[in-house]
Amino acid sequence: MISERLIEKKNRLEASAREGLFGLPIFFPVRDAYQYLFNRAKLRSRRRMRNFYARYIQRGDLVFDVGANVGIYSEIFTELGAKVIAIEPNPDCYRLLERFARYRNLTVEACAAGETPGRALLELSDNHRLSSVNPDWRKMAQQSDLHRNSRWVGQIEVEMTTLDLLAQRYGIPRFVKIDVEGFDDQVMRGMTFTPDAITFEFNRLIPGVAARCLAAPVVSTGYEFNYVNGESMECGVPEWLEARDLQTRLDALVGEDDSGDVIARRVQRKLE
Repeated sequence: MISERLIEKKNRLEASAREGLFGLPIFFPVRDAYQYLFNRAKLRSRRRMRNFYARYIQRGDLVFDVGANVGIYSEIFTELGAKVIAIEPNPDCYRLLERFARYRNLTVEACAAGETPGRALLELSDNHRLSSVNPDWRKMAQQSDLHRNSRWVGQIEVEMTTLDLLAQRYGIPRFVKIDVEGFDDQVMRGMTFTPDAITFEFNRLIPGVAARCLAAPVVSTGYEFNYVNGESMECGVPEWLEARDLQTRLDALVGEDDSGDVIARRVQRKLE
């Protein structure tokens, strides 16, 4: 049985190799070959992601990846042929994204997104997936069994924009993915356009955020809803629901499941 120390060492080596090669043309074939030999579960996970998002993204589409982190989703979106605007305020993350952008159809906006433009304080964690401009998120994460061993390493001031301003600059996206650790509802307050599909996070640590997203004006009419639990890349229910019905489903989940994504898609009009 592999010890925790060996697993930790292996993870550090993988992270170091990723950081060193990320953004170079050789990175993707090397990563794929490595996963084929040593981590086929991860390879299958990426394929599930690609197949799932192919339902919503076609070649030539404009996509906003809000909270792009180190580009896991942006990579999938560009593989599908989309032009991606990656919004990410964490310097450690957006520097990697800028390297990635040299070889993919990707533009990096090194800022946060919210309801109004301005400045915000970004709470930084040694786990880059936890960093957030929502101070309540840090409090919840510190109380969580899942994240209590993560360290919070300070704050930095970052630029804040809105999705409406980005849409004025780049055009109206067909798909918007939002995953910003407890700030998703504020991002949705800064958009008035209606893309074909939007995803945002639900999380048992701070469940009110998803409820406020479901009540946001931008999705109040013309949308139907589903959810993806964890990294399953499968819709949680076979039928698409109204917002209040999906909220009932999520209320039943938050006590036992960590997180997932809500999907809002434009209702398809039936031909007369």
